[in-house]
Amino acid sequence: MSTLVFDKVSVRYGAATVLDGVSLTVPDGQVVGLVGESGSGKSTLARAAVGLAPLAGGRILLDGAQLPRRGRRRPLQMVFQDPYSSLDPRMTIGESITESIPDRLTRTVRAAEITRLLELVHLDPACAGNLPGRLSGGQRQRVALARALAGRPEVVIADEITSALDVSVQGAVLNLVRETQRKLGLSMLFISHNLAVVRYVSDHVAVMHQGRIVEQGPVTEVLEHPAHAYTQRLLAAVPGRHVPLRAPRGTDVDVPGGH
Repeated sequence: MSTLVFDKVSVRYGAATVLDGVSLTVPDGQVVGLVGESGSGKSTLARAAVGLAPLAGGRILLDGAQLPRRGRRRPLQMVFQDPYSSLDPRMTIGESITESIPDRLTRTVRAAEITRLLELVHLDPACAGNLPGRLSGGQRQRVALARALAGRPEVVIADEITSALDVSVQGAVLNLVRETQRKLGLSMLFISHNLAVVRYVSDHVAVMHQGRIVEQGPVTEVLEHPAHAYTQRLLAAVPGRHVPLRAPRGTDVDVPGGH
């Protein structure tokens, strides 16, 4: 079991309340999409989960236990928004991935693991010796996903991982995310401001506004029959006022890049 629970989580910076009593559950083996406009608190929730934002209140639990705030081995890993700043430009791809592989493995086993992970994200293992500067944005984001998976996490948080990519490669990365999540049975919190993207990858969706969850439920139900006025405004702002139906599991489609 790998169920991630945010229980009345609050984050404050000085007098500003960024998250105000957020409660959200990411069920075992499912994808929860978190959607909202910029500044709504989505990324702060992700940073709180991985220990990068201090809690002013509430708890973050994995299978009923508090997440460890320190230590190399963390059951939760995060893929960040910008593929160009998430990788150390002085380290090869293989070295970056190795940082997340458990130390107890031998050098030979680690090398085999790097090959396995690169193949898992559809990259040629030969690129392990390359520096990030030789890769495209889409390739770097695949490496970032491989590095997150190297620690064998129970939950992955993907924070706006396609927003910095060209529209032409967004669909390929999203297809990879869906394929990898299904193959490994991961629990995933997928954060985006793009309703079409959230609908494509998610089983459930939560809508965040001004640091609070205002609506949540099965993705089709929430986006087809939004109950909250803010969700309705988000949908109305989509060009053409149409968010494509979620594709069946196992189906790859082109996902609009529009916001």
